[in-house]
Amino acid sequence: MSSSCRTDSVEENFVRETKDVIEKQAVYAVQEYNKEKKSNLEFKRVVSSRQQEIPRILNITLEAKLGKDIKIYEAKLVKRGATFKLEAFKPVGEGSSGSGSLPGK
Repeated sequence: MSSSCRTDSVEENFVRETKDVIEKQAVYAVQEYNKEKKSNLEFKRVVSSRQQEIPRILNITLEAKLGKDIKIYEAKLVKRGATFKLEAFKPVGEGSSGSGSLPGK
């Protein structure tokens, strides 16, 4: 086995683990939104994500379903200590009215 095969495997594992972490945070964002807003959104999939290192911010664009409607949402999570906390969650295309912010955040 060549070292390039081992490198590919390490890179593939890293990508897979990163995707798993992002999906886990997206599911968490939907759950927190549901808890705060008394909603019943159902996580469908991650559309995209990007992370800022300082401060530790993770922005996730995701699909979620409410009833029969599937919409795209943006979630903003900030790392505090060892865990991420949901700072904002809103449908894509919603104005900056502040309605995407969660209470107490």
